[in-house]
Amino acid sequence: MSTSVALATEQTLPIRRVAPQAPPLRWRILAIAAIVVAAFNARTAVTAVGAALPEIRAALGLGTAAVSVLTALPALCIAATTFLVPLLRQREGTLTSVVLFLGVLLAGQAVRITHGQWSLLAGTVLACCAIGGLQVLLPAVCQQFGGSHAAALTTLSASVIGAGAATATATTPWLTSIGGWRTGLGAWLLPVALALLLWLPLSRTTTSIAAPQLALPRRGSLLRSARAWYLTMFMGLQSLQALSLLSWQPVLLRTTGVGPVHAAALSAGTLVVSIVASAVITASCYRNAALIGTWMVLTTSSGGIGLFGLLIAPSTAPVVWAGLLGVGMSALAPAMAAIPAHTTDSGETTRLSAMTQGYGYLLAALGPALIGALTDASATADWALTALLFFSLLQFLFATLAARPPHDLHT
Repeated sequence: MSTSVALATEQTLPIRRVAPQAPPLRWRILAIAAIVVAAFNARTAVTAVGAALPEIRAALGLGTAAVSVLTALPALCIAATTFLVPLLRQREGTLTSVVLFLGVLLAGQAVRITHGQWSLLAGTVLACCAIGGLQVLLPAVCQQFGGSHAAALTTLSASVIGAGAATATATTPWLTSIGGWRTGLGAWLLPVALALLLWLPLSRTTTSIAAPQLALPRRGSLLRSARAWYLTMFMGLQSLQALSLLSWQPVLLRTTGVGPVHAAALSAGTLVVSIVASAVITASCYRNAALIGTWMVLTTSSGGIGLFGLLIAPSTAPVVWAGLLGVGMSALAPAMAAIPAHTTDSGETTRLSAMTQGYGYLLAALGPALIGALTDASATADWALTALLFFSLLQFLFATLAARPPHDLHT
């Protein structure tokens, strides 16, 4: 067995690699800033639409079918794009591909505020496809610049994704009240433009800042890897839970007897807790990346307990249940961190990222529609909460399987 393969099959997390020479400090600082700003933009285009949807629907006369398509587009477009990213990265390179997707994201957000329904839908498709590409590439970029802390940097990017989503959700209604829905959506062009300004110099000097990693032989299709499927199912199920709660948590809380204002406050609190928990996970993974699997299990357990509490005793401690759900939603952080932690080079990182997020978001797209149907079919939230609790148990199973050693994708 060659030295490179021996290093790749170490039964530790993250997998050991032959470390290239670190890029100059100034470029690493610029790269980290660029990663953070790009991650901030990885949800704002989606959550801003949801926050301004009543005004958009009234202004454009959107029917039920158009609203259903608009809300279903994000997960489907993200899933569809992820499968194309490895080919684009192989042709254009990682950093240049990030710039291309940021450009598409900027164009999509600009197009959707220009005219009517069709511009809105077309621009949303472009924006969501760009988001799918960015999410796949971020772990690979974090691996290139993070060195031994690649998993922690990826966890940080996941935390910032959540912070961006919460920021857009909280501020878009206020922006919309000032200048209409086009102002509410158009404001999110600015952070995308900032991301492009940071990424353009990085992409033009790739050879100076991203030292080449050791080229390892491709060791077979990830579709035949049991561990890759464990990670994919975990990613999909945690995304299903998060998208379902983002869409339906206030409605479910109100169905259990919580007042409208209190339900909105609890939902906002869930997002705040998820951001704080993600920050804690980031710090933990920076100190010890071997804890990624533990965090996958702990965050899943917390979300499951929160759902169980809402199901059997919704009025007993709603603040506690909302907080536990927030910790559960932070499962995105270890899910993203597990991608570079299980791979040996940026090429394999991109392939695993495409697999986990591509198939994962196809699964996740079913969540909001299913929870909505169960909520409409019942006068209570019991059916919807039971379904989410079932998915949480499945997520716990795959988290446990993914956390077990050895941590090599091909054993």
